[in-house]
Parts: sequence; C-alpha cells; structure tokens
Amino acid sequence: MKRISILLSLLFLSCVSLFAQDETFYKEADVIRFDKKVHDFGDVLIAEGPVTCLFTFTNIGSQPIVVHNVISSCGCTTPEWTREPVRPGATGTIQATFSNDQGPYPFEKTLTVYVGVGRSSLERPVILRLRGVSHEKKKDLDEIFTTKIGPLGLRKTETSIGYIDQGVVKSDQMQVANLSKSDLTVEVASATPGLTVTVAPNPIPARSMARLNYVVDPARMGGTYWGKRQFDVTFRLGGKTYSDKLTVTGVIKDHFEDMTKAQTEQAPVPVVERSYFEFGQVKKGATVSASFSIRNKGKSPLVIHHVEGQAGASTIQTSLPITIKPGGKADVKVRFNTASLDYTGEVIEVLTVITNAPTKPILNLFITGNVQ
Repeated sequence: MKRISILLSLLFLSCVSLFAQDETFYKEADVIRFDKKVHDFGDVLIAEGPVTCLFTFTNIGSQPIVVHNVISSCGCTTPEWTREPVRPGATGTIQATFSNDQGPYPFEKTLTVYVGVGRSSLERPVILRLRGVSHEKKKDLDEIFTTKIGPLGLRKTETSIGYIDQGVVKSDQMQVANLSKSDLTVEVASATPGLTVTVAPNPIPARSMARLNYVVDPARMGGTYWGKRQFDVTFRLGGKTYSDKLTVTGVIKDHFEDMTKAQTEQAPVPVVERSYFEFGQVKKGATVSASFSIRNKGKSPLVIHHVEGQAGASTIQTSLPITIKPGGKADVKVRFNTASLDYTGEVIEVLTVITNAPTKPILNLFITGNVQ
C-alpha cells in the first residue's frame, strides 16, 4: 500500500511538472489595452469628500481575459472592477475611489492589476496610477499655478517622464490653466523631435483649467539616442509666440519586455570590478583620468550603449558603443575636468552607463575625491 502511495505521488508530481512546463505567460501589449494608465484628479478640496476615477480596458487578444485582483498601494483607495470574463474585442472597467480625508497634501497612489488570460496570465501585473493635490480650502488659479508662460499657468516648467524604452511610446499629463479673462488657444510653436504636446480643452475657457498631455516617441527623434535626454516645447498662445520653455526629461534605455525566459537566461551580465575611482586631493582646474573595468559574465555579447556624467565635467575617452564578448572585459576611460565645477571640497561625480543587459540596464560609476 505504501509503495502504491509513493507511485501515485510521483505520478502527480510529474503531471504538475508537465503542466508547469507547458504554461505560457502573455505580454500585456498582446492582450489588454487601457484607455489611460494615469489619472490626475488635479486640485480637490477635502470638503468635497471621496473622488472617483475610471480606467477602461479592452481585450485585444484572442482569448477571454479576467481581472483576478486589483491591489491598492494604500487603504485610502478602494478599487472595484469588472469581475466576469471579458471576451476578445469587449471592454471592462476598473474604478478607483480615493477617500480624500487625510489632510491637505499632494497624493499619488498605485493600483496593481492581476490579469488572467485563458488558463494562464500576464507575465507581470499592470500598474495604474492616480494622483492629485488635496487642499483644505479653495485656492485661486494664480495661487495654484505659480509659474507662467504668458497667460498659461503651470505648476512647474520642468517635469520628468522617467525611463523611456527604445521603440516604446511613453506619455503623461499635467494640469495647466488659462489665467486670462478670455478664451486661450494653445498651439505648439516648436518642439524637440520625439516630443508631442496637446491640450484639452483647446481653446481653454477664461480662468479655467485644462490637461496638457505630452508624449515621447524615441522612434521620432531622428536617430538612436541613449541616456538622459531633454525635450523642450515652446508655445504660441492666443496668436503670440513665447520663448519660455516647458521641459520634459527622461532616460532612454533598452527595451526588454519582449524577451522570452530563454533569451533572458542567455543575456549578458555586466560586472564592474570596482565602481569607485578615488583621485585623492587635487587643485581646482586639474584634470583627472579615471578608468573602470567591466566584465561580461553572461552568455551573449554585452553592449555598452552610452556613458555620461552629471553636468559636463566628464569626457568619455572610450569610443562607444562597446561590445564585450561572453567572458571578456573592457575598460571605460574618463577624463574629469575639475575646472568645470562651480564648487570645491568633496566631489562625487556619478557616471550613468546604459547597457543591453536586462538585469542591469543602467549602471552607476563614481569618481570621488577632494578639490581645493
């Protein structure tokens, strides 16, 4: 009897293993599309009570999908969602209610959405975001939008869009306001290639708010770029062109979402033998030569696309890109000019390295010392 139990257990484990090997995880881009992934409530009053937003998704795959669970990053946000399976071509919704009762402050919450596809699931959950600014009492538009480009009010003229993957379009939005007493037509006068800006509603009614949407598309930049990038836009407002800019910053890196498990296992793995270069003490104006050795412990070639410093003090001496074979290594050589610094004392220069390694797409190297 004991022998039969053991055989049955082994048979069960074999079946579980077989099913696990056959399981396929799906990519979000092949299965589900959201009308938006960020909802900005803008400015809300605590006295208004809870505020609610709605995310709509469409099944763009060939199998029914179901939202198994939606987990909020905070107990102050309650999600509700379509529970029944959504057929191919059909839509579902995720509704989120923010309690808006925790005091006046800017807020940003996340929803982690777990999606099933047939008998499998997405390879990773979908992240949705909701944000805004809660106020104790109503404020005038001029108090909220303290930065101005002509009659157009903004909270700030520089914003970050975060990481931008090659080949992937990324978007975000911000609130703006018409601070004038008449309707305002907003047009783009100039924009850095790769950046698209739209405003809705447009024209913006007098003394009213609108949403400014900005989209970065690396494929429209006119070349292949890596690392930190700055995108600028100027506006023509009510027929008049203004020179002040709205700046969107981001960091362009490789795209790994489409890699299979097998490809990831065969991917390059960068290892920095020593990430710090200490130059000791030098006088202001001196130039320091630094070198960093990077090895490839992976199973395919490692490509170092780009290396850059923080504020123009570092010049990369090594010709880029660098390709390092599995098991090989290469040196990244840098000249650090202390004359470019606008201060003296302890120095930490951070170098950002962009690679094609999915486990370490961005490396940081450091040049440290004391400048007198």
